[in-house]
Amino acid sequence: FFDVVIYTMWLKRRTPWAIIWGGISGGMPVLAGRVLGTGQIDMVGVLLAMGVLFWIPTHIMTFSMRYFDDYKRAGVPTFPSVYGFQATRVIIAFSSIMAALAMVLAAFYIGVDWGYMRLLVVLSGGLLVLAVVSIVQPSERVNFGVFKYASLYMLSSMLMLAA
Repeated sequence: FFDVVIYTMWLKRRTPWAIIWGGISGGMPVLAGRVLGTGQIDMVGVLLAMGVLFWIPTHIMTFSMRYFDDYKRAGVPTFPSVYGFQATRVIIAFSSIMAALAMVLAAFYIGVDWGYMRLLVVLSGGLLVLAVVSIVQPSERVNFGVFKYASLYMLSSMLMLAA
């Protein structure tokens, strides 16, 4: 309901803030899986859902910057078209920080092995460095690098937390 009706049918073509609502939908499967595994809503499940929620802007906004002209022609409001590229890059950096923080905290609460924790911190640092570089030295290449790295980051983080 949230994804199909609220995000796709109602908000997507009306506001650039629609991705936040889509992010809530994106975080729910992780939370639901955790609840199925533990029988309760706990801090780890909430942190994992928040990690996805905060990762979504990094993923979607870098994509919407790459395809800015296409979204504009289609009349779909995106953060870059409404607030500009520089403000979008700042939001990407903020959401990357929050996503990384949520994932590292989830790993801590799960009690992952220190080897995995160190690797997760290094991967998180890579995401943050790329997000900051996109602000300081903006380019299409860096932007697309953030997009690709963010996708690998979330996949790698989830796999490490499941190990």
